[in-house]
Amino acid sequence: MFELPARMTQLQENIRAGNVSAQDALLAQVKRGQSLNTKFPCVVDELPLASHHDGPLAGIALAHKDIFQLNDRAPGCGVGMGLMHKSMPPATAILALQQAGASQWATLVMAPHACGATSQNTHFARCINPTDADAAVGGSSSGSAVAVAAGMSYAALGTDTAGSVRIPAATCGLMGLKTTHGAISNLGCAPLAPSLDSVGILSRFPQDAREIWAALCPQIPRLLAQQSINCQVWLPEKGVTPSVAQAIRTWTSKLDAPVRNIKMDESFDLLNRHAQRVLFYETAQTHHAALKEGIVEPSVQSIGLLGLGLPQSWYEESIQSRPILLQDFVNRHFGKADFLIMPSLADTVPDWQTVEIGHPSFDRKALFAMHRYMGFVNYLGLPSLNLPIGRDARGRAICVQVLARPYAEHQLLNFAEHSPFVFWNI
Repeated sequence: MFELPARMTQLQENIRAGNVSAQDALLAQVKRGQSLNTKFPCVVDELPLASHHDGPLAGIALAHKDIFQLNDRAPGCGVGMGLMHKSMPPATAILALQQAGASQWATLVMAPHACGATSQNTHFARCINPTDADAAVGGSSSGSAVAVAAGMSYAALGTDTAGSVRIPAATCGLMGLKTTHGAISNLGCAPLAPSLDSVGILSRFPQDAREIWAALCPQIPRLLAQQSINCQVWLPEKGVTPSVAQAIRTWTSKLDAPVRNIKMDESFDLLNRHAQRVLFYETAQTHHAALKEGIVEPSVQSIGLLGLGLPQSWYEESIQSRPILLQDFVNRHFGKADFLIMPSLADTVPDWQTVEIGHPSFDRKALFAMHRYMGFVNYLGLPSLNLPIGRDARGRAICVQVLARPYAEHQLLNFAEHSPFVFWNI
């Protein structure tokens, strides 16, 4: 039987070379996914395997967050199994992958309604981190991270409203690409805060993420790797633990690029306040009826109730200020630099009990450390890539997020491909 390679791009090469048929490749991937799901349960629903033989992703079987409309199926959004819905069209992102030849074999668990920085969800079995069973799995695209880290899917779509692709990627040692807001249509994707929501990609390897990104946004040309790059690095003066800060310093010292340390604590605080306003207000609008009736999930309630009490004028101010603040940020940080490097998590990956609300070991500060540096990126709408750059004393991933100008996803993935640290062995 054909042995699946480590990278999706390697499987694509085997299919093109005739070493394995697209159909046999699909069946091998599904069989492996089904087997691994018994150890790392994260599948909501197995789907009939529709084969799309034409396109660069022909023979690739993927699994995605259960937040997208599929052909004749409404998503479960982390609170149900999904519903058959005759004549429902697939989400734009799903359709783009289908048109590129990819198949989808499963939908994956997520935090309820995409609202949560961890995988905590009473509707499904606990997500187990394939890199360390005691480690937390971030949310809300938790099943996507587990499936990719376990080897059940070469890549998976998620969504990122305040870190929901980057946080799970950081906890599982993955590439987690939050795309430029609006680059991929959210049509057919259940909303949380539409002004912040972005479709994202999780993968082990940047080469695989690039293939998915190219299928989702073929209008954005692939660029050759830059001959020279410049980086800015922001290590917040407060909040980041010494072990994370030292790992970032060590990694950046090995980059084949000029690196300049900067300070942006004050502008971060301002942008973070705007991000919170938009998140709270729009979450309240999205789930207004359920909040009023008192039947909403606890994670949505905690944010939505704040949004119900937030003055509309504050929200409007944040929305109106957004283009000006974005332009100022781009001018300041990408005028002479290509990338801005900063921590993904403020601390190392915690044990799952530490960030499980209601557990005796719950630590509010540990939960806050998981999402502290995420939301402002969504407010600006910039692309950001979670990138593993080291391991802590327990072997868990330490990651940075790398920000770039709008629509610079290919450049981010090129940068990741030449990173001096590799988390996953080929």
